[in-house]
Amino acid sequence: MQPLFCCVLTICLVSVAVPQPVKSRPDFDAYKVPDIYKGRPATPILSKEQRWFRTRIREGAKSDVQFAGHYTVPVWGCGAGCVAFVIVDSITGKVYDGQAVSSLPGDWIDEYKPPSTSPIQFHQNSRLLKVNGCPGERDCGLYDYLVVDGKGLRLIRKELLPQKYQPQ
Repeated sequence: MQPLFCCVLTICLVSVAVPQPVKSRPDFDAYKVPDIYKGRPATPILSKEQRWFRTRIREGAKSDVQFAGHYTVPVWGCGAGCVAFVIVDSITGKVYDGQAVSSLPGDWIDEYKPPSTSPIQFHQNSRLLKVNGCPGERDCGLYDYLVVDGKGLRLIRKELLPQKYQPQ
């Protein structure tokens, strides 16, 4: 009985000490859209809060479709190492709130060398949007969202950086 107990205990301790594999981030190709809107972009319908950034949003919304088949993603700076964005439906003009995202910590980037340090990643033919950074200057990590027509972004995966890389 004692050798069996020692064997089981050893296996348990080793499995706790071995780092568990991190679930890989979703791929843009897994969320392809069937069509890309080719028409003239609708004029953005701004909320009272969004009017503070009306010029950036209106100018960005004039672009060709950038995301999920019929959206544009106006982006503007919000300080050193920070970008803000919204999502505009090119068909309806509806503007979905985005967020302000600070850059990933440099020491984390140096240690882990991620494939991309761009704060926002999206493709014209995919419903997936990736945020790499610190939304609202806290909770630094890697966030994956899907756009849901008529509702905006829905978080599908979040991987926070270790505590030592989080803002104090």
